[in-house]
Amino acid sequence: MSATAVKSAPKTKKQPKPSNALKTPAPRKTYIEVMRIIAAFLVIVNHTNSDVFLKSTPSFTWFFSLTYFFISKIAVPVFFMIMGGLLLQKIDTPKRSVQRVVRMVAVTIVFSLVYYIKANWDYPENMSVGEFFKKIFTFRTANAYWYIYAYIGLLILLPILQRMANAFSKRTTEYFIILSMGVMGIIPLITLFFDITPHHYLTDMFFAPHLGIVFAGYYIEKYLKLSKKVFFIACATFVALISFQVVWSYIFYLENPNDYLQLDNWQYLTITASAACFYIIFKYLSTVIKTKERTSKVLCYLGSLTFGIYLVSDLIISLTRPMYNDLQLDTPIVLATILWEIIIFILCGFIAAILKSIPFVKKYI
Repeated sequence: MSATAVKSAPKTKKQPKPSNALKTPAPRKTYIEVMRIIAAFLVIVNHTNSDVFLKSTPSFTWFFSLTYFFISKIAVPVFFMIMGGLLLQKIDTPKRSVQRVVRMVAVTIVFSLVYYIKANWDYPENMSVGEFFKKIFTFRTANAYWYIYAYIGLLILLPILQRMANAFSKRTTEYFIILSMGVMGIIPLITLFFDITPHHYLTDMFFAPHLGIVFAGYYIEKYLKLSKKVFFIACATFVALISFQVVWSYIFYLENPNDYLQLDNWQYLTITASAACFYIIFKYLSTVIKTKERTSKVLCYLGSLTFGIYLVSDLIISLTRPMYNDLQLDTPIVLATILWEIIIFILCGFIAAILKSIPFVKKYI
């Protein structure tokens, strides 16, 4: 034998086994469900609160409503981060991947049909199967449903994203998030504040910001070491980012009262970073606040209703608006709006609970 030691073959990285969440569902994480509940409520806030500040001028009510509005903008990034935190550590089977997409497409068609019928209830002659499918393919039938279209796109990509996450090191994951959520989230802000726009041939090569948002949730779940220091930094950053958006919206208002919501974009880093801070805050709190088993079960059940709440929220907003108009007559508008949002949330939760009690429907929502 040669005196030179024979080097052993490099160890290959073990691939996680394909998951089959339908047969062996993972236990729910209470802090994830709490974030889902809050995010679902913030979706309702996002679709109801803007009337308050849009119909008023700078005052305590205006600033409160605008702050409330920008807090509500974190809802979508939080949902995408939850997706990344829960799904990117798995490798789904091809069958499971198809099931996820089919489920969302089926839900979209059924609930879009409900909104389509409601929109044309007084004009049934305008309804047709061909027109419905054309509309559902080219444009959402409910204001909130743009998120489902984005989510279906991510589900189609999910098998690739899962394998990317499994192959990435911690440093590569950080680089991916910086290029996607970071660079693509800050370029519009640079354009807004400094009127400098990089050539699109450069930015077209980068990853879309929502991919970085999904990976941010994965990173927080897998790599981020939580501590009291990290918690306080996240809290301070969250407050600073929300304050930044409110203050600059006020400055934009002074320049043009009819166009001051330039920072209203969920892909901007000011909003996605706020969502990441929100995620970190609640994950840390879960390590220092012990939840009783019964309370945890209740929160997990409420969390399971959030998709159903989202699906019917625009419908209930529309149906309850006359009640809101009456409520404003005897109640300050901010309080009336918050009460209206709570009522909407409760009604949507009740409907979602009924739907979840139907065996065939339960597995879809």
